[in-house]
Amino acid sequence: LVDSAHSRNMAVILDWVANHTAWDNPWISNTSWYSQDGSGNIIIPPGTNWQDVADLDFDNADMRLAMIDAMKYWILTANIDGFRCDAADMVPFEFWQQAIDSLNRLPARKLIFLAEGGRADHFTAGFQLNFSWDFYGGLKNVWSNGYAASSLFTIHSNEYLGVPAGAEKLRFTTNHDESAWDATPYTLFNGADGALAASVVTSYLGGVPLIYSSQEVGRSTTVPFFSNSPINWNSHPEMLQAYKSIFSFYNASNALRKGSLTTFPNSNVVCFRRNYQAEEVYVIVNTRNYAFNYILPAEVANATWKNAFDNTDITLANAIVLNAYEYLVIRK
Repeated sequence: LVDSAHSRNMAVILDWVANHTAWDNPWISNTSWYSQDGSGNIIIPPGTNWQDVADLDFDNADMRLAMIDAMKYWILTANIDGFRCDAADMVPFEFWQQAIDSLNRLPARKLIFLAEGGRADHFTAGFQLNFSWDFYGGLKNVWSNGYAASSLFTIHSNEYLGVPAGAEKLRFTTNHDESAWDATPYTLFNGADGALAASVVTSYLGGVPLIYSSQEVGRSTTVPFFSNSPINWNSHPEMLQAYKSIFSFYNASNALRKGSLTTFPNSNVVCFRRNYQAEEVYVIVNTRNYAFNYILPAEVANATWKNAFDNTDITLANAIVLNAYEYLVIRK
């Protein structure tokens, strides 16, 4: 699997569950490696109802070294490229720093560390990425609760206040927890058009975009991960093609991936510019389920642009009528 991914210029990261183990894990015989109650019984993670797992004790130095050794095994034996660290907020900062420092000392490796969490100290510990929960919540508020589209610019800025240069927030319209317990993007964002519009904002405004299997074919029902529920990969082919276009341009655009950001606040439309050297991209997204007459920024109005997805010319006046959830991505 890893070799096949690498041949396609893809990295493979392993989901690493550091906080706990199953009850039948061989480690369970080392009772001192686990958190215990006053009677010496191993306990589940405090504050949860996770009866299927046993909580690890990170005060135990031997357990920590054994875990780091196991992480090294997957890098050296399976040639993986890093880790998506589950429930990272539940694991002490000191362990993450110890583990990442140790793994980064392996020769000739460029490793990826993604924290499934939101703590600012993840970046201090060495993670390059953590989850953008606030932006996801803000996106739902704009689409479903009538919040101003411009509120997303505020959330974006606030999320990056504690992020060091070179690190990023992971942006998403769903992930495995949300599609299982909340709803899928197709449902949350009012159908295919709303889901695609939300993905354009999420993927292009900043951070690193996440795609979770099933959203690209518009699954409407939740996606359980404790039972088998096959995805129909043939549904909504028009959505799949749209996602391909969205990410094909993203991959080809330095402006979207690392350009400077200029925002044009509006209550209903998300509009921003991304610049990198000579490349200039404007993103205009109607966040409402109705048509809206949008007065264009002076920098965009009364000019001819290229549609970023099909390279056709678009001549704009000083305003544009955007249909429900319509998005426009243009470039010079």
